[in-house]
Amino acid sequence: MNMASGDTHTVLRLADTKLVLGNVCATSVFNGRSLGDFATLLAITGTSLGATRALYRWLESQGESYARLERGRGPEEIASMDVMDTPPASWADLMVTVFVTEAATAVIAGRLAGRAERLLANQVNMVGRDSAFHMAYCIGWLKVMAEHEMASLQAAVATRLPLALRWVEQSDPSAREAFIEACAPLAELAGSPLPAAAARPSQWDAQLARHQALPDGLWNIVRFKDAELLA
Repeated sequence: MNMASGDTHTVLRLADTKLVLGNVCATSVFNGRSLGDFATLLAITGTSLGATRALYRWLESQGESYARLERGRGPEEIASMDVMDTPPASWADLMVTVFVTEAATAVIAGRLAGRAERLLANQVNMVGRDSAFHMAYCIGWLKVMAEHEMASLQAAVATRLPLALRWVEQSDPSAREAFIEACAPLAELAGSPLPAAAARPSQWDAQLARHQALPDGLWNIVRFKDAELLA
């Protein structure tokens, strides 16, 4: 079964979002508040980067160049969810960022699985299973944040969730309600209604589902740093 071109764009957005998420978590490890945080953030890093490379391999089967996807693109070509463009300002912000990113990728992966050929369906189903574990970890911390750092939690939800919802609507409008349902516990903890999706900026790239290149600071942690070793 051949995927539509829009679906291959969606797979790339999933893969690149996992690429950025993995690197954000790797960079955040030393902000962990316990040994369990270190282990879990590293686990999220590993599963996210593993998903990225598995999806890149699938895209290779559709005619893409794996080498280009892995290390041949600049910051203006990375199709990641822009919810991670701004670094987390607090531990609560990091947990919200990971939660909404995982919720968004899980619902889009679920929609893809329903129409994909077997190999891709298996890969995106694994994305959904991993995301559920990561979201459960985050919600545990967010319950603590709701008791002790409510202002930070509310600010993070107000900033991050509309961006994730915009990405979901761009990738598959039919996934909107599933995403809202997945984020209902987060909104309940923050004591606020679910916000509307962020408006699209005038400079919006529909294929990448973002409006700007990766910011320099984020690109510096994401970029393939040892490409010269492969020459």
